[in-house]
Amino acid sequence: PTSTPTPAPPYPGPSLLLPADGATFSLSTDSITLQWASVGALRDNEAYMVIIVDATGGEERRLVEYVTDTKLIVLLDFLNDASGPTLYYWQVGTVRQIGTNEEGLPEYEEAGALSDRRGFVWSGTVSATPGP
Repeated sequence: PTSTPTPAPPYPGPSLLLPADGATFSLSTDSITLQWASVGALRDNEAYMVIIVDATGGEERRLVEYVTDTKLIVLLDFLNDASGPTLYYWQVGTVRQIGTNEEGLPEYEEAGALSDRRGFVWSGTVSATPGP
């Protein structure tokens, strides 16, 4: 009989570090970096899944990124699609790659709990209204 590798026990939800819950950012901010504490050494096929949801516009706009570091720089392209001040919620969890899809992209399954949820506000651009 062949042995099957034993899956790792589930990871705890990562502790979120920065930014503080409710922090506000604007165009004067070069970038927004989300940071969290490591849950331990990840295996080669494991990563952190970072979920960012536009809470102002509902569940329609969300960004999911997979990283092996304990930080993610949020792309301003995603934030600039919002109109006006926008509240975003973010969470981090661990995932394990279980294969690839038809397009060759990795497919993941959960490998632990999600972190607590935090929010930040993107104030966006301030546009001047042209006068008559």
